[in-house]
Amino acid sequence: MSVVDTILKTIGYRTTDPSVIRSQDVQTQSAAVKEATVEGLVGAGMALACSSVVIMGACKLFPRFNRSLSVSGRTALIVTPAFGAFFLLAELKMNEFKKMRKHLPQQ
Repeated sequence: MSVVDTILKTIGYRTTDPSVIRSQDVQTQSAAVKEATVEGLVGAGMALACSSVVIMGACKLFPRFNRSLSVSGRTALIVTPAFGAFFLLAELKMNEFKKMRKHLPQQ
């Protein structure tokens, strides 16, 4: 299964012949993926900024917190919210496009 097929299946596009895809549909799907990616990146950036500030503040204010975690533990606490925000927001945006697609008349 190709990437395009996966994207089309994700947003609910169905054809009678899977080998025939109109260029207009591919452009619409590409725009949906691009918008979902941008939405995810914005959310990931905000989550990364917030988690970085919180972890750096905790390291400065609480020496025991700083000593109890290794560098990899602190890094994980910083990047995990960013990855989670990216995937959650991108998936929600793709679901929004899928719902919009279902309400459009099929041609």
